[in-house]
Amino acid sequence: MATVVRACMPLRTPPAVASSAAPSADAQGRSSSARVLVLGGTGRVGGSTATALSKLRPDLNILIAGRNREKGESLASKLGEKSEFVQVDIRNANMLEEALQGVDLVVHAAGPFQREHECTVLQAAIATKTSYIDVCDDTDYSWRAKGFHEQAKACGVPAITTAGIIPGVSNVMAAELVHTARSENDSEPERLRFFYYTAGSGGAGPTILTTSFLLLAEDVIAYNRGKEIKLKPYSGALSIDFGKGVRKKDVYLLNLPEVKSAYEILGVPTVSARFGTAPFFWNWGMQAFANFLPVEYLRDKNKVTKLVEFVDPFVRAIDGIAGERVSIRIDLDCTNGRNTIGLFSHRKLSVSVGYATSAFVLAVLEGSTQPGVWFPEEPEGIAIESRKVLLERASQGTTNFVMNKPSWMIESDPKEVVLGIYV
Repeated sequence: MATVVRACMPLRTPPAVASSAAPSADAQGRSSSARVLVLGGTGRVGGSTATALSKLRPDLNILIAGRNREKGESLASKLGEKSEFVQVDIRNANMLEEALQGVDLVVHAAGPFQREHECTVLQAAIATKTSYIDVCDDTDYSWRAKGFHEQAKACGVPAITTAGIIPGVSNVMAAELVHTARSENDSEPERLRFFYYTAGSGGAGPTILTTSFLLLAEDVIAYNRGKEIKLKPYSGALSIDFGKGVRKKDVYLLNLPEVKSAYEILGVPTVSARFGTAPFFWNWGMQAFANFLPVEYLRDKNKVTKLVEFVDPFVRAIDGIAGERVSIRIDLDCTNGRNTIGLFSHRKLSVSVGYATSAFVLAVLEGSTQPGVWFPEEPEGIAIESRKVLLERASQGTTNFVMNKPSWMIESDPKEVVLGIYV
């Protein structure tokens, strides 16, 4: 249960509409002179987000926040005169709240989120009436953030948790598949499956390695016909076809937050998520860690950090060969036997995650999000009519992006339709 946040403080009077902390918008829905603070801005995800934001909206004032002044100032100088570095330690509440003054929206990209027991940034955002998104990829943390919904709503603060690429864009894709099935196909969804693939570490560096290892200590929560089940991490391998450029890859069960949020919010009775990487021996290594390292070791963030420091040089060396391609495939099965999928593939995860997160930033700034703490698939978080624009922004540079298609239309192996006719 979330701790009680301090009362929201009337520190400033932003140019906001009455029901939202978002800045005012012009006739095209563009927010005017917004200031965006990117926490973890010197890291891979935060830096990619700042870069994408500067390209999508060069009029934005972007504050790169972190502890490494040299890296932060270097990035800010590359982004131009509307960007600057702000030294912030998110563990220092006073420093954090001071940094949020005069800011319209804060992006919390300072992961990893696993084993974090306080929503410090969200609490500061609510206290200072600052719009908020995070790129959380941890189930416990995301629902802890959700626990601040009523406080955020009372203070008029729009906030979205798990607003990155995986989860984030994947949630919105799933919501669109479900919405289309119910509204156009007169059918009820009965099974939703998330499949993810990244080559190597996806160019995301030590953070994604730390996250992956910490997830190996968690039972996988999935849902089968309306009942919660617990499964072993990195088990249940499936070979999934991610279409052209990626083809078939092995994926394994992991405990990811979109499973619970999709089950609770979208009302699909059977939901699961699987993830795989390449080269194939990285999957073997993940299985070995899950099977042979003590759970107590994998739950210890300090020990996992040291393990990452040891393996990171090897991972980076392989990344140079494997690349950093990312692919999302979401399958929806309905009661009428119809199967539809969404597919999202990009050559560089380190670039794609920035556009994905930026798409959420712009949606909030443009007034798509109501006050409160929301998951991406909730229409109060990303309005149904705003999903198309969000996905268009997030999918910039993709090699393959399709929605609401039958699986045979995207799979790389030809399928026999009838009487020897293949597609």
